[in-house]
Amino acid sequence: MVYQACSQCINTKRECPGYVARFDLILRDQTTSTRKKAQRKKKGNNDPKKPSATSAVSEEAPPTNRWTPINPGEGSSNAMTIASPSLDANVPRMFNDFPEQQAICAFFLDFVLLPRHPDSVQGHLEHLLPLYNQTSPDSPLSLATSSVALAFSANSPSRKKDQSIGQSVFGRALKRTSTAIRNPVESRKDETLMAVLLLGLYEKINASADVSKSEMAKTHNAGAAALIMHRGQANVASSVAVGLLFAVRSQLVEYAIEDGTTFKRCPDALSSVFKSAPQNAAARLTSATVNIADLRASAKSALLLPKAPDSEREINDLLEYAISVDLLVAAWPYSLPEDWKSIPADGFDFPLGFPKAAFVYNDKKEMYLDLWVQSIWNQYRSARIKIQTLILDCIAWLDNDFEHQWYWRAIYAKMITQEMADDICASVPFALGTKTQGLPGERDGIEYPYIGTQRVSEEHRRAASALGGWHLLEPMRTCLRASAGSLRDGQTEWIVLQMQRISRIYALQSQPSTGTPSPVPPATDATTTTKSDKASPAVGAASSSAEVMSVEKSLVDRYDFGCPS
Repeated sequence: MVYQACSQCINTKRECPGYVARFDLILRDQTTSTRKKAQRKKKGNNDPKKPSATSAVSEEAPPTNRWTPINPGEGSSNAMTIASPSLDANVPRMFNDFPEQQAICAFFLDFVLLPRHPDSVQGHLEHLLPLYNQTSPDSPLSLATSSVALAFSANSPSRKKDQSIGQSVFGRALKRTSTAIRNPVESRKDETLMAVLLLGLYEKINASADVSKSEMAKTHNAGAAALIMHRGQANVASSVAVGLLFAVRSQLVEYAIEDGTTFKRCPDALSSVFKSAPQNAAARLTSATVNIADLRASAKSALLLPKAPDSEREINDLLEYAISVDLLVAAWPYSLPEDWKSIPADGFDFPLGFPKAAFVYNDKKEMYLDLWVQSIWNQYRSARIKIQTLILDCIAWLDNDFEHQWYWRAIYAKMITQEMADDICASVPFALGTKTQGLPGERDGIEYPYIGTQRVSEEHRRAASALGGWHLLEPMRTCLRASAGSLRDGQTEWIVLQMQRISRIYALQSQPSTGTPSPVPPATDATTTTKSDKASPAVGAASSSAEVMSVEKSLVDRYDFGCPS
C-alpha cells in the first residue's frame, strides 16, 4: 500500500518512505519508554531541591486499567461531558502482546472518546463508556465491544489476523447475549441493549454484497426495539437509557426510510417518554423525517398503478402529502442554534501533484462546529432530496395531463435537489480533507479547510480521519439516486470519484446492484467454509447468530414495536 508523502520530504525533494504504521505509534506500551526518559532527566538534574515533574508521574503513578470520564471542553457552553484519557485516568493499558486489547484502545480513542455537541448526540456509541466501565470482561457487552473493535482494526494491512480473532469473539458475544436476553433480569439492563446494538454494528461493518448480511444487522436492531418494549417505561429513567431509546428509534427510522416500509409507532406506554424527554436537534430531525418512510411505502404501490381516474386521484393525494412532509422537514433548520450554521472556508492547502477538483467541487467548501453537526446537516439534505425525488416521480407518472398544474413544483423540486447536493459536496473537504490513501485512523499530513489563521482542532482531525468517510456515504448515495436531470453536468461523476476515494481509505468494494461501497471483511481461513470447518470460529459465529436472532425474533413477535415490516 502506498502512503502519502509527508510535507518535509516534499519540500526537500526526497523520496518519502511513508508514515509509520498507526498501530506502531498509538498502540505500543509507552510506560517503559516514558519511565526511562524520565529517569535520564532525573540523573541529569544536579539540583536535588528541584524534583522532576515528569519523573514523579512515571515513578509514582502505577499502570491502571479503566477509563475515567472527564470534560475536555471544560468552560465551554458548547461542550458536553465526554470520556477521554488523561495522565491520571484509569486508561486500559496497551501491550503489543494482546491484539484484542490494542484494538479496544484504538476503538475507544478513534470512535468513542470524541467531543460532541450535545445537540448532535444521536447514536449509541456516545453511551458506551459508562456501561463498559461497569461490566465484567466476559459479559455480552465486553465481548460485543471487542468484536467491533477487532472488525475496525482488521482494516490495517498489518492486522489482518484481527478479522478471525474478531469472528471468534463475536461468536462468544452472540452466545452470551442470547443467554442474557432469556434472563428476565439481564434482558432489562442497559448493558444487554447496548450489546445487541453493537452486534448489529458488527454485522453492518462486515456486510458485503450479500443481502442476508445486511438483513442480519436489521434483525439485531429490530431485536433492540423489542428489548425496549420488554424493558418497559420503568427502565428508561436514567439518561443513558433515554439516550439508547432515541438511538434505537433513529436507527429504525433510517432503515424504514431506506427500505421504503411503514414505520410502526411505539405504543402509548413509551410515547409519553418521547414526549416528556427533551429532544436535541438530532432527535427533532428524526421526528420530522419519520414520515418519509410512510411516504415511500405508499409510493411503492401507488406508482405501479395503471393509468385510471382513481389512480390519478391517488397520485395527486400522494403529491400533496409529500409536499406537506417536505414543509415539515424544511422547518427543521429554523430550530437550530446560531453556531450550527456552516461557514465558508477561505483557505485549503492541497498536496503537490493533485488538482483542486480532486478535493473541492465548484470551489465551494464549508466548515462546521464539528463532524457530527455536519453529518446531521447532511441527513437533513439527504431527506429533502429523497422527498423531491419522490415528488418528481409522481409528476412524471401523471405525464402531460397534469403538467400545467405541477409545472412550477417540479422546477422547485429540481432546484432544491441541486441546492442540497451542492451543500453535501461542499461538506466533503471538511470531512475528508486531502486524504486519498492510507488507513482510516492515519491523520498525519492531512490538510483541512480553514478560515484565516483558524485551523481545525486535533479532535476534528481525529474524528474526521476515523469517521469522515462513513458520514458521507449515505448522503452521496442519495445524490446519485436523485431524479435524472436534477444535478448539473459533471457533478455525478465528481461524487462517484469521492466515493471511490472513500473506498480506498476504508477498504470497501462496490455492490453490483447499487454501485455503492459496502464494507467487506478480508479473506481469511476463518471466513472460508469447507467440510473441515465444523469447529471454525466463523461457523460457530453463524450458528450462534441464528440462535440469538431467533430469541430476538421471538421478542419482536411478542412486542412488535418499531420494526419495519
